Amino acid sequence: MRALIATGLMLAATAAQAGAGDLRVDIDYYTHHYDGADIALSRFHCGAPDAVRTPAERGAWLACYGRFRANFHAALPIGRTIPSAVADAMSDAELSAAQQLMNQVFAQVAQEARQQADLVLLAQGGEGLSARSASGPLPGLPAQIHQLQDLP
Repeated sequence: MRALIATGLMLAATAAQAGAGDLRVDIDYYTHHYDGADIALSRFHCGAPDAVRTPAERGAWLACYGRFRANFHAALPIGRTIPSAVADAMSDAELSAAQQLMNQVFAQVAQEARQQADLVLLAQGGEGLSARSASGPLPGLPAQIHQLQDLP
């Protein structure tokens, strides 16, 4: 009887390891290669900020940005987008590494999206955008005196 129980436990452990082995590629992606493609602004095909010329184009771009922002916030807290089977197969160290990498990628995606939105917002009144118009302080606006909240 003990041999049968021991054999059953060994088979269960082997099956669990095989299941985790099937997910090694996914675990490696989230711990070492996560790129944020699932949350990036480019996923929504909003277009280049410097192509926005008219108020209608600006409105369409900002509506697209709103969809990006909703998707970004739906992916929070960081790590939520890891499939449950993959997260369950991860060790604590792997889960921590994945969350650390994802935190860096989320911050980068948010910063890049904010920069693009700033370019679109600068193009008020149908004026074209240029690198010069997007650099330096805006005339008539006070200088930033406090840290902005880190949201896209």
